[in-house]
Amino acid sequence: MGRCSRARSRMGSDACRRDPDIVATRSDQTYQVSVERQKAAQAAGNYDLADLPGDLAQPAAAARVGKAPKQDKILRGGRSLTAVSRLQPGAALAVYGRPESRWAMAYWRRTGGGASMTELLSYARQLVGMTPDADLVVCLCGHAGQGPCIPLWAPRDEVSLTVQPNDLVLRFDGVVQRSL
Repeated sequence: MGRCSRARSRMGSDACRRDPDIVATRSDQTYQVSVERQKAAQAAGNYDLADLPGDLAQPAAAARVGKAPKQDKILRGGRSLTAVSRLQPGAALAVYGRPESRWAMAYWRRTGGGASMTELLSYARQLVGMTPDADLVVCLCGHAGQGPCIPLWAPRDEVSLTVQPNDLVLRFDGVVQRSL
């Protein structure tokens, strides 16, 4: 049962309208993930989607985080970081810093370009999503290259992202599977 459905059953039919994070209609449910900026020095040099391996370079939406919201650069699929960080059923948000993207690229090269999307996502600093049933989840997954990479999507009542300047926030659709 999705968060909005649980809220509706506990607090009445207008519970989702009172919760600003959940926007629900009959055909569409979304969750606005809060993005908390850490104060850190901007990393030297910029990197882009072209610096990510395989399918990581093809997100549905992406943004590079600046020191301030006005310095955010939208790379694909949205007009703001807020639009990029909006979850829909089946979607996941991944945060990659420069080190994580390098580790993912090194692993991708080691596998001869044959790394699965799950293996590449395992290198993300943070990975949160929404199941097709509209439940919020956080991914607990061992890093690829250190044994089997089996994602465990742990349910959460709410999720948020913590980012630093120059991090990439990527949204992928159809990544989160139905929970068992």
